[in-house]
Amino acid sequence: MEFINTLLTLDIERYNTFILYWGSLSIISAIAIHFTQLLPLSSRADNSALSFLGNIDKRTGWIIMEIPVLLVVIYFYAATDAPMNASVVIVGAFVFHYINRALIFPYRIKAKGKTMPVSMMLSSMTFYIINGYLIGYYFGALKSYPVEWLWDPRFLLGLGLFLFGFYINVTSDNILINLRKPGETGYKIPHGGFFKYVSCPNYFGEVIEWIGFAIMSWSLPGAIYAIWVALPLIAQGMAAHRWYLEKFGNDYPAERKAVIPKLL
Repeated sequence: MEFINTLLTLDIERYNTFILYWGSLSIISAIAIHFTQLLPLSSRADNSALSFLGNIDKRTGWIIMEIPVLLVVIYFYAATDAPMNASVVIVGAFVFHYINRALIFPYRIKAKGKTMPVSMMLSSMTFYIINGYLIGYYFGALKSYPVEWLWDPRFLLGLGLFLFGFYINVTSDNILINLRKPGETGYKIPHGGFFKYVSCPNYFGEVIEWIGFAIMSWSLPGAIYAIWVALPLIAQGMAAHRWYLEKFGNDYPAERKAVIPKLL
């Protein structure tokens, strides 16, 4: 309890110092993914190097690694005595995203017979716990918004980007989930939606979401979280794009970029 009490009494100076150091780790994460060429969130590549702690059923592992962020962000947001304010809408957007990722998405994917490395599950769970605290505590104790913020142009622009990114993310997931017909095996080239432009539109959508979150909250933790999501996902998307090119060769659409249409 003493540790929890410390977390609940962190002042803004110490909070900002920690979150800046924390944000710098996103660069290290992206560099590691780039040079190892591992695809920890995908079953397309050989991730045996990550299996030193064994493997777990993919659906079960996904739920275990994602649910903590919901519990932690809600706990630390609600644990302070701060009066209710418009920050509840911002945290609500965060929770909305992770309800889909933790409670809906795992039951939509075709995970039968698939596993994920336990090490990846634990490292992702740690990532989510830390970020759940940083988001929940900041918007619950350190930052409040007047109701007028909800029609500020920054909030409206950010919310629009957040919802647009969510749409791209979910529709791209739908295409991947329904890529193979019942009984089919092997890999196929996805088509439709933003797959017209990039190999990993689900990653692109998530990057857009969190850029929108950073703008709608106009905050340091919002920006840091967007960076933490964007850099590793872009690195992983580039690795996945190379995999597609090596796997399908000349059959793969030459005009597709990796993650960002027309650019990268």
